[in-house]
Amino acid sequence: MSKDLAGEIPGLMTYVMRLGPAAAAAPLGATVNVDRAYVHRAIKIKGVKVIAEAVVTGADTNSVTLALRNLGAAGAGTTDIATKALTSGVNLAADTPSALTLSTTAAELLAAAGDVLTFREVKVGNGMNIAACHLEVEYQLQ
Repeated sequence: MSKDLAGEIPGLMTYVMRLGPAAAAAPLGATVNVDRAYVHRAIKIKGVKVIAEAVVTGADTNSVTLALRNLGAAGAGTTDIATKALTSGVNLAADTPSALTLSTTAAELLAAAGDVLTFREVKVGNGMNIAACHLEVEYQLQ
């Protein structure tokens, strides 16, 4: 289901998506677009955090990379705005915000009106089960 990233208030705002454990049944090496948000006005992403409802312990062989991607207006974009690879030593604590790493390319942090953002889980090997979680996207209107 598409959600709405809109607002008329200047300054820093936060958009929250509640995400279920959608990738659990995905095949090996699969990428799952867990949820999407439609951008009504141009924005600049300032931060992205994930808050898992249960502990997730990273692993090297069977892991998952979380990503917020800008699909653009046509739905074919490949720009990851922020990512977090849950490899060995990189864990998610229950009910604790964990920041995704923002792209270091300034232009990749911008989303135009009409773009679609998606939260993705990219499985490596068998992947891992990610508990239901919330994704917080901090942004400013441009």
